[in-house]
Amino acid sequence: MNPEAIINSQLRDDELRAILSKLETDKDKEVFGLVCKRWLFLQSTERKKLCARAGPHMLRKMAARFTRLKDLDLSQSASRSFYPGVTDSDLSVIALGFSDLCFLHLQ
Repeated sequence: MNPEAIINSQLRDDELRAILSKLETDKDKEVFGLVCKRWLFLQSTERKKLCARAGPHMLRKMAARFTRLKDLDLSQSASRSFYPGVTDSDLSVIALGFSDLCFLHLQ
């Protein structure tokens, strides 16, 4: 039997989240998500900070994936060269999609 399947059948999501919370480095947290799709999903939902290149379409995808994000940095976004400033549509997506957001970096 596949050892990964045994682990996944024994550990509940809250137990995996507890393990993830004990990992100290960002690298370790990233590697956690490489185990399987379930672990990647849990890692994504627990992520608190994200620096990204994103226009309106990608913001929607990010909001669906990173549901507990607290800090979003779009200041280095190359796509912003195509969108001078932040549009009302961008802000709507951010406001509706990132309900836990505390910090938004645009410049």
